Amino acid sequence: MKRSPIRIFLLLGLISISGALITQLFWLQKAMKAKGDNFDSNVVLSLRRVAEHLDVSSTNSIITLEVVRKISDRTFQLSVNDKVDCNVLEYYLRTELSYPSLDVDFNYRIHEAESDKQVFSKDVDLKDQKSLYAVSTDLPVFFNGSYNVIIYFPTRAAYIGVKMTIWLFSSFILLVVTCFFVYTIFIILRQFRLVEMQKDFVNNMAHEFKTPISTIAISAETISKPDIIERPERLYSYANIIKNETNRLRNQVDRLLQIAKMESDKIDLHEEETDLHALIRELLPNLSIRADELQGRLSLRLNAKHHIVMADRVHLINILYSLVDNAIKYTEQTPSIEICTWTEADDLCLSVKDNGIGIPEEHRKKIFDKFYRVPTGNIHNVKGFGLGLHYLKLVVNAHKWKIKLESEKNKGSNFIISIPWIKKETVHGNS
Repeated sequence: MKRSPIRIFLLLGLISISGALITQLFWLQKAMKAKGDNFDSNVVLSLRRVAEHLDVSSTNSIITLEVVRKISDRTFQLSVNDKVDCNVLEYYLRTELSYPSLDVDFNYRIHEAESDKQVFSKDVDLKDQKSLYAVSTDLPVFFNGSYNVIIYFPTRAAYIGVKMTIWLFSSFILLVVTCFFVYTIFIILRQFRLVEMQKDFVNNMAHEFKTPISTIAISAETISKPDIIERPERLYSYANIIKNETNRLRNQVDRLLQIAKMESDKIDLHEEETDLHALIRELLPNLSIRADELQGRLSLRLNAKHHIVMADRVHLINILYSLVDNAIKYTEQTPSIEICTWTEADDLCLSVKDNGIGIPEEHRKKIFDKFYRVPTGNIHNVKGFGLGLHYLKLVVNAHKWKIKLESEKNKGSNFIISIPWIKKETVHGNS
Protein backbone atom coordinates (compact mmCIF):
# COMPACT_ATOMS: atom_id res chain seq x y z
CA MET A 1 0.00 0.00 0.00
CA LYS A 2 1.12 3.53 -0.67
CA ARG A 3 1.95 5.86 2.12
CA SER A 4 -0.89 8.34 1.59
CA PRO A 5 -3.77 5.78 1.64
CA ILE A 6 -2.35 4.25 4.81
CA ARG A 7 -2.16 7.67 6.44
CA ILE A 8 -5.77 8.37 5.42
CA PHE A 9 -6.84 4.96 6.75
CA LEU A 10 -5.09 5.56 10.08
CA LEU A 11 -6.58 9.04 10.34
CA LEU A 12 -10.10 7.75 9.66
CA GLY A 13 -9.58 4.95 12.19
CA LEU A 14 -8.38 7.43 14.79
CA ILE A 15 -11.35 9.72 14.14
CA SER A 16 -13.77 6.77 14.38
CA ILE A 17 -12.43 5.36 17.61
CA SER A 18 -12.11 8.86 19.10
CA GLY A 19 -15.74 9.49 18.16
CA ALA A 20 -16.76 6.23 19.82
CA LEU A 21 -14.84 7.19 22.98
CA ILE A 22 -16.38 10.67 23.09
CA THR A 23 -19.85 9.17 22.58
CA GLN A 24 -19.21 6.64 25.35
CA LEU A 25 -18.05 9.37 27.74
CA PHE A 26 -21.08 11.50 26.81
CA TRP A 27 -23.53 8.70 27.62
CA LEU A 28 -21.53 7.76 30.72
CA GLN A 29 -21.99 11.31 31.98
CA LYS A 30 -25.67 11.16 31.12
CA ALA A 31 -26.05 7.81 32.89
CA MET A 32 -24.27 9.08 36.01
CA LYS A 33 -26.51 12.13 36.09
CA ALA A 34 -29.59 9.92 35.68
CA LYS A 35 -28.39 7.64 38.52
CA GLY A 36 -27.75 10.69 40.68
CA ASP A 37 -31.16 12.17 39.92
CA ASN A 38 -32.80 8.83 40.64
CA PHE A 39 -30.96 8.62 43.97
CA ASP A 40 -32.05 12.14 44.90
CA SER A 41 -35.69 11.43 43.94
CA ASN A 42 -35.73 8.25 46.04
CA VAL A 43 -34.26 10.11 49.01
CA VAL A 44 -36.84 12.88 48.71
CA LEU A 45 -39.72 10.37 48.48
CA SER A 46 -38.37 8.39 51.43
CA LEU A 47 -38.00 11.50 53.58
CA ARG A 48 -41.53 12.57 52.71
CA ARG A 49 -42.76 9.20 53.96
CA VAL A 50 -40.72 9.77 57.12
CA ALA A 51 -42.46 13.13 57.51
CA GLU A 52 -45.88 11.45 57.08
CA HIS A 53 -44.99 8.86 59.73
CA LEU A 54 -43.90 11.57 62.14
CA ASP A 55 -47.14 13.47 61.47
CA VAL A 56 -49.10 10.53 62.89
CA SER A 57 -47.63 11.10 66.33
CA SER A 58 -47.37 14.86 65.92
CA THR A 59 -50.85 16.21 65.25
CA ASN A 60 -49.74 19.83 65.09
CA SER A 61 -47.44 19.20 62.14
CA ILE A 62 -48.60 20.05 58.61
CA ILE A 63 -47.10 18.02 55.75
CA THR A 64 -46.32 20.00 52.59
CA LEU A 65 -44.05 19.49 49.62
CA GLU A 66 -41.58 22.00 51.16
CA VAL A 67 -41.05 19.79 54.22
CA VAL A 68 -38.21 18.01 52.37
CA ARG A 69 -35.54 20.08 50.62
CA LYS A 70 -32.35 19.15 48.81
CA ILE A 71 -29.46 21.32 49.97
CA SER A 72 -26.66 19.72 47.96
CA ASP A 73 -25.83 16.43 46.20
CA ARG A 74 -25.15 14.75 49.55
CA THR A 75 -27.28 16.80 51.91
CA PHE A 76 -31.06 16.93 52.42
CA GLN A 77 -33.20 18.75 54.96
CA LEU A 78 -36.36 17.53 56.67
CA SER A 79 -38.38 20.17 58.54
CA VAL A 80 -40.28 19.02 61.63
CA ASN A 81 -42.62 21.07 63.83
CA ASP A 82 -43.55 20.35 67.44
CA LYS A 83 -41.61 17.59 69.24
CA VAL A 84 -38.87 15.39 67.75
CA ASP A 85 -38.42 11.96 69.28
CA CYS A 86 -35.00 10.82 67.99
CA ASN A 87 -35.86 7.18 68.75
CA VAL A 88 -38.87 7.31 66.40
CA LEU A 89 -37.13 9.55 63.88
CA GLU A 90 -34.17 7.20 63.53
CA TYR A 91 -36.43 4.17 63.25
CA TYR A 92 -38.32 5.69 60.31
CA LEU A 93 -35.12 6.97 58.70
CA ARG A 94 -33.63 3.48 58.87
CA THR A 95 -36.81 1.90 57.53
CA GLU A 96 -37.41 4.26 54.63
CA LEU A 97 -33.77 4.68 53.56
CA SER A 98 -32.94 0.97 53.57
CA TYR A 99 -34.84 0.08 50.40
CA PRO A 100 -32.71 -1.57 47.65
CA SER A 101 -32.86 1.58 45.56
CA LEU A 102 -31.00 3.41 48.36
CA ASP A 103 -29.46 1.24 51.08
CA VAL A 104 -26.59 3.66 51.75
CA ASP A 105 -25.16 4.74 55.10
CA PHE A 106 -25.93 8.25 56.32
CA ASN A 107 -25.75 10.52 59.31
CA TYR A 108 -28.30 12.98 60.58
CA ARG A 109 -28.11 16.15 62.62
CA ILE A 110 -30.91 18.00 64.36
CA HIS A 111 -30.79 21.83 64.35
CA GLU A 112 -33.10 24.33 65.97
CA ALA A 113 -34.89 26.05 63.07
CA GLU A 114 -34.59 29.60 64.42
CA SER A 115 -30.99 29.62 65.69
CA ASP A 116 -29.62 26.83 63.47
CA LYS A 117 -27.94 25.46 66.59
CA GLN A 118 -27.11 21.77 66.42
CA VAL A 119 -28.66 19.85 69.29
CA PHE A 120 -27.99 16.25 68.23
CA SER A 121 -26.16 14.16 65.61
CA LYS A 122 -25.59 10.49 64.89
CA ASP A 123 -24.12 8.21 62.20
CA VAL A 124 -26.33 5.40 60.96
CA ASP A 125 -24.88 2.13 59.61
CA LEU A 126 -27.48 0.27 57.56
CA LYS A 127 -25.27 -2.83 57.50
CA ASP A 128 -26.16 -3.40 61.15
CA GLN A 129 -29.14 -5.68 60.44
CA LYS A 130 -29.91 -6.34 64.15
CA SER A 131 -30.78 -2.75 64.84
CA LEU A 132 -32.23 -2.00 61.41
CA TYR A 133 -35.87 -2.25 62.44
CA ALA A 134 -35.41 -2.04 66.22
CA VAL A 135 -36.79 1.02 68.00
CA SER A 136 -34.26 2.71 70.27
CA THR A 137 -35.27 4.02 73.68
CA ASP A 138 -32.12 5.82 74.80
CA LEU A 139 -32.09 8.72 72.33
CA PRO A 140 -33.20 12.23 73.34
CA VAL A 141 -36.60 13.79 72.73
CA PHE A 142 -36.99 17.49 71.85
CA PHE A 143 -40.31 19.24 72.69
CA ASN A 144 -42.15 22.35 71.57
CA GLY A 145 -40.24 23.90 68.70
CA SER A 146 -39.37 23.81 65.06
CA TYR A 147 -36.41 21.66 64.01
CA ASN A 148 -34.50 20.90 60.86
CA VAL A 149 -33.18 17.40 60.40
CA ILE A 150 -30.11 17.43 58.14
CA ILE A 151 -29.48 14.05 56.46
CA TYR A 152 -26.03 13.65 54.93
CA PHE A 153 -24.86 10.81 52.63
CA PRO A 154 -21.02 10.78 52.76
CA THR A 155 -20.67 7.80 50.38
CA ARG A 156 -23.16 8.97 47.73
CA ALA A 157 -20.55 9.19 44.92
CA ALA A 158 -19.12 5.74 45.71
CA TYR A 159 -22.63 4.30 45.91
CA ILE A 160 -23.53 5.68 42.45
CA GLY A 161 -20.15 4.46 41.16
CA VAL A 162 -20.98 0.91 42.25
CA LYS A 163 -24.31 1.15 40.45
CA MET A 164 -22.39 2.30 37.35
CA THR A 165 -19.89 -0.58 37.37
CA ILE A 166 -20.80 -1.94 33.92
CA TRP A 167 -20.72 1.53 32.37
CA LEU A 168 -17.40 2.38 33.98
CA PHE A 169 -15.87 -0.97 33.01
CA SER A 170 -16.95 -0.66 29.37
CA SER A 171 -15.67 2.93 29.24
CA PHE A 172 -12.34 1.83 30.71
CA ILE A 173 -12.01 -0.94 28.11
CA LEU A 174 -12.78 1.50 25.31
CA LEU A 175 -10.24 3.96 26.71
CA VAL A 176 -7.56 1.24 26.83
CA VAL A 177 -8.38 0.22 23.24
CA THR A 178 -8.11 3.87 22.16
CA CYS A 179 -4.73 4.26 23.87
CA PHE A 180 -3.41 1.10 22.20
CA PHE A 181 -4.74 2.26 18.83
CA VAL A 182 -3.10 5.68 19.20
CA TYR A 183 0.15 4.02 20.25
CA THR A 184 -0.07 1.70 17.24
CA ILE A 185 -0.58 4.68 14.92
CA PHE A 186 2.46 6.36 16.50
CA ILE A 187 4.59 3.24 15.94
CA ILE A 188 3.40 2.82 12.35
CA LEU A 189 4.10 6.47 11.47
CA ARG A 190 7.47 6.20 13.14
CA GLN A 191 8.25 3.11 11.08
CA PHE A 192 7.22 4.98 7.94
CA ARG A 193 9.64 7.74 8.84
CA LEU A 194 12.42 5.23 9.52
CA VAL A 195 11.75 3.47 6.22
CA GLU A 196 11.99 6.77 4.37
CA MET A 197 15.21 7.67 6.18
CA GLN A 198 16.65 4.22 5.52
CA LYS A 199 15.85 4.64 1.81
CA ASP A 200 17.70 7.94 1.85
CA PHE A 201 20.52 6.27 3.73
CA VAL A 202 20.83 3.49 1.14
CA ASN A 203 20.80 6.03 -1.69
CA ASN A 204 23.40 8.19 0.03
CA MET A 205 25.54 5.17 0.89
CA ALA A 206 25.43 3.97 -2.71
CA HIS A 207 26.48 7.44 -3.86
CA GLU A 208 29.21 7.71 -1.22
CA PHE A 209 30.64 4.31 -2.17
CA LYS A 210 30.14 4.70 -5.90
CA THR A 211 32.34 7.80 -6.21
CA PRO A 212 35.52 6.40 -4.56
CA ILE A 213 35.02 3.02 -6.23
CA SER A 214 34.82 4.72 -9.63
CA THR A 215 37.88 6.79 -8.82
CA ILE A 216 39.80 3.69 -7.74
CA ALA A 217 38.72 1.82 -10.89
CA ILE A 218 39.84 4.63 -13.18
CA SER A 219 43.15 5.02 -11.35
CA ALA A 220 43.76 1.27 -11.39
CA GLU A 221 43.01 1.13 -15.11
CA THR A 222 45.39 4.02 -15.73
CA ILE A 223 48.34 2.57 -13.80
CA SER A 224 47.82 -0.77 -15.53
CA LYS A 225 48.82 0.75 -18.87
CA PRO A 226 52.40 -0.07 -19.95
CA ASP A 227 53.45 3.52 -20.69
CA ILE A 228 52.70 4.64 -17.10
CA ILE A 229 56.07 3.23 -16.06
CA GLU A 230 57.75 5.91 -18.13
CA ARG A 231 55.99 8.62 -16.14
CA PRO A 232 56.66 7.82 -12.44
CA GLU A 233 55.13 11.09 -11.23
CA ARG A 234 51.74 10.07 -12.70
CA LEU A 235 52.14 6.56 -11.29
CA TYR A 236 52.78 8.02 -7.86
CA SER A 237 49.82 10.41 -8.23
CA TYR A 238 47.36 7.68 -9.16
CA ALA A 239 48.70 5.35 -6.48
CA ASN A 240 48.17 8.12 -3.94
CA ILE A 241 44.60 8.63 -5.22
CA ILE A 242 43.88 4.91 -4.76
CA LYS A 243 45.30 5.06 -1.25
CA ASN A 244 43.23 8.10 -0.28
CA GLU A 245 40.00 6.72 -1.73
CA THR A 246 40.61 3.37 -0.03
CA ASN A 247 41.07 5.16 3.30
CA ARG A 248 37.88 7.07 2.62
CA LEU A 249 35.93 3.85 2.09
CA ARG A 250 37.49 2.32 5.18
CA ASN A 251 36.51 5.32 7.30
CA GLN A 252 32.90 5.11 6.11
CA VAL A 253 32.72 1.40 6.89
CA ASP A 254 34.39 1.92 10.27
CA ARG A 255 31.84 4.59 11.14
CA LEU A 256 28.95 2.26 10.30
CA LEU A 257 30.50 -0.52 12.38
CA GLN A 258 31.14 1.83 15.29
CA ILE A 259 27.52 2.97 15.35
CA ALA A 260 26.23 -0.62 15.13
CA LYS A 261 28.48 -1.58 18.03
CA MET A 262 27.55 1.42 20.15
CA GLU A 263 23.80 0.92 19.65
CA SER A 264 24.08 -2.70 20.77
CA ASP A 265 25.56 -1.42 24.06
CA LYS A 266 28.91 -3.00 23.35
CA ILE A 267 30.96 0.16 23.11
CA ASP A 268 34.28 0.05 24.95
CA LEU A 269 35.67 3.45 25.78
CA HIS A 270 39.43 3.67 26.22
CA GLU A 271 39.50 6.87 28.22
CA GLU A 272 42.76 8.59 28.95
CA GLU A 273 43.95 11.99 30.06
CA THR A 274 43.80 14.17 26.99
CA ASP A 275 44.99 17.73 26.50
CA LEU A 276 42.16 19.04 24.37
CA HIS A 277 44.02 22.16 23.31
CA ALA A 278 47.04 20.18 22.19
CA LEU A 279 44.79 17.72 20.32
CA ILE A 280 42.95 20.51 18.47
CA ARG A 281 46.22 22.16 17.45
CA GLU A 282 47.54 18.80 16.29
CA LEU A 283 44.44 18.22 14.12
CA LEU A 284 44.26 21.79 12.81
CA PRO A 285 46.16 21.18 9.52
CA ASN A 286 43.90 18.26 8.60
CA LEU A 287 40.74 20.03 9.79
CA SER A 288 41.60 23.07 7.69
CA ILE A 289 42.16 21.25 4.38
CA ARG A 290 38.58 21.42 3.06
CA ALA A 291 38.02 24.94 4.34
CA ASP A 292 41.20 26.07 2.62
CA GLU A 293 40.08 24.45 -0.63
CA LEU A 294 36.97 26.64 -0.52
CA GLN A 295 39.02 29.74 0.42
CA GLY A 296 37.41 29.52 3.84
CA ARG A 297 38.82 30.03 7.31
CA LEU A 298 39.05 27.83 10.39
CA SER A 299 40.14 29.75 13.48
CA LEU A 300 40.80 28.81 17.08
CA ARG A 301 39.85 30.64 20.26
CA LEU A 302 41.03 28.34 23.03
CA ASN A 303 40.38 30.18 26.31
CA ALA A 304 39.71 27.30 28.70
CA LYS A 305 41.88 27.61 31.81
CA HIS A 306 41.66 23.86 32.42
CA HIS A 307 41.90 21.75 29.28
CA ILE A 308 42.90 18.28 30.48
CA VAL A 309 39.94 15.90 30.16
CA MET A 310 39.25 12.18 30.33
CA ALA A 311 38.18 11.00 26.87
CA ASP A 312 38.52 8.28 24.29
CA ARG A 313 40.97 9.98 21.97
CA VAL A 314 39.76 8.20 18.81
CA HIS A 315 36.10 9.09 19.35
CA LEU A 316 36.98 12.65 20.33
CA ILE A 317 38.94 13.08 17.10
CA ASN A 318 36.03 11.63 15.12
CA ILE A 319 33.48 14.05 16.53
CA LEU A 320 35.78 17.03 15.87
CA TYR A 321 36.11 15.93 12.25
CA SER A 322 32.35 15.34 12.06
CA LEU A 323 31.46 18.80 13.39
CA VAL A 324 33.91 20.61 11.11
CA ASP A 325 32.82 18.48 8.15
CA ASN A 326 29.14 19.34 8.79
CA ALA A 327 29.98 23.02 9.19
CA ILE A 328 31.59 23.03 5.73
CA LYS A 329 28.94 20.90 4.00
CA TYR A 330 26.03 23.03 5.17
CA THR A 331 27.48 26.41 4.19
CA GLU A 332 26.37 28.18 1.02
CA GLN A 333 28.99 30.93 1.24
CA THR A 334 32.69 30.91 2.03
CA PRO A 335 32.96 28.86 5.22
CA SER A 336 34.06 30.59 8.40
CA ILE A 337 34.42 28.12 11.27
CA GLU A 338 35.54 28.85 14.81
CA ILE A 339 36.55 26.26 17.40
CA CYS A 340 36.30 27.71 20.90
CA THR A 341 36.90 26.48 24.44
CA TRP A 342 36.16 28.08 27.80
CA THR A 343 35.64 26.98 31.37
CA GLU A 344 32.32 26.98 33.20
CA ALA A 345 32.52 25.74 36.80
CA ASP A 346 33.61 22.08 36.57
CA ASP A 347 33.16 21.81 32.82
CA LEU A 348 35.27 22.58 29.81
CA CYS A 349 33.01 23.85 27.03
CA LEU A 350 34.01 22.98 23.48
CA SER A 351 32.10 24.67 20.66
CA VAL A 352 32.24 24.50 16.87
CA LYS A 353 30.54 27.53 15.34
CA ASP A 354 29.86 28.10 11.63
CA ASN A 355 28.23 30.61 9.30
CA GLY A 356 26.16 27.99 7.46
CA ILE A 357 22.49 27.71 6.58
CA GLY A 358 21.52 26.98 10.19
CA ILE A 359 18.94 24.53 11.43
CA PRO A 360 15.25 25.53 11.56
CA GLU A 361 13.56 25.05 14.92
CA GLU A 362 11.30 22.24 13.69
CA HIS A 363 14.35 20.10 12.83
CA ARG A 364 16.49 20.67 15.92
CA LYS A 365 14.99 17.84 17.97
CA LYS A 366 15.51 15.35 15.15
CA ILE A 367 19.04 16.10 13.97
CA PHE A 368 20.57 13.51 16.31
CA ASP A 369 18.27 10.75 15.03
CA LYS A 370 19.83 8.00 12.96
CA PHE A 371 19.62 8.60 9.18
CA TYR A 372 17.97 12.00 9.69
CA ARG A 373 19.17 14.76 7.38
CA VAL A 374 17.94 18.34 7.44
CA PRO A 375 16.55 19.46 4.05
CA THR A 376 19.28 21.60 2.47
CA GLY A 377 17.24 23.80 0.14
CA ASN A 378 19.49 24.98 -2.66
CA ILE A 379 22.49 22.96 -1.50
CA HIS A 380 22.24 19.84 -3.64
CA ASN A 381 25.77 18.51 -3.30
CA VAL A 382 25.61 17.61 0.38
CA LYS A 383 26.75 14.03 0.83
CA GLY A 384 26.54 11.76 3.84
CA PHE A 385 24.56 9.02 5.53
CA GLY A 386 22.75 11.11 8.12
CA LEU A 387 24.89 9.40 10.75
CA GLY A 388 27.42 12.07 11.71
CA LEU A 389 25.38 13.85 14.39
CA HIS A 390 23.84 10.57 15.50
CA TYR A 391 27.35 9.21 16.06
CA LEU A 392 28.26 12.45 17.87
CA LYS A 393 25.30 12.05 20.24
CA LEU A 394 26.21 8.42 20.94
CA VAL A 395 29.79 9.38 21.80
CA VAL A 396 28.65 12.23 24.04
CA ASN A 397 26.20 9.96 25.87
CA ALA A 398 28.79 7.19 26.23
CA HIS A 399 31.15 9.65 27.94
CA LYS A 400 28.26 11.12 29.97
CA TRP A 401 28.96 14.55 28.58
CA LYS A 402 26.34 17.12 27.58
CA ILE A 403 25.64 18.68 24.19
CA LYS A 404 23.67 21.79 23.30
CA LEU A 405 22.76 23.29 19.94
CA GLU A 406 22.38 26.99 19.25
CA SER A 407 21.18 27.69 15.74
CA GLU A 408 19.11 30.06 13.66
CA LYS A 409 18.06 29.65 10.07
CA ASN A 410 20.50 31.35 7.66
CA LYS A 411 22.66 32.48 10.60
CA GLY A 412 24.75 29.41 11.28
CA SER A 413 24.94 26.80 14.01
CA ASN A 414 26.92 26.39 17.22
CA PHE A 415 27.38 22.95 18.79
CA ILE A 416 28.54 23.14 22.42
CA ILE A 417 29.85 20.08 24.26
CA SER A 418 30.36 20.25 28.04
CA ILE A 419 33.17 18.00 29.29
CA PRO A 420 34.26 17.71 32.95
CA TRP A 421 37.88 18.80 33.24
CA ILE A 422 40.44 17.07 35.44
CA LYS A 423 41.00 19.08 38.57
CA LYS A 424 44.73 19.45 38.60
CA GLU A 425 47.20 22.06 37.46
CA THR A 426 47.94 21.83 33.76
CA VAL A 427 51.41 22.30 32.35
CA HIS A 428 50.43 23.71 28.99
CA GLY A 429 49.20 27.10 30.09
CA ASN A 430 46.42 29.11 28.50
CA SER A 431 45.92 29.50 24.79
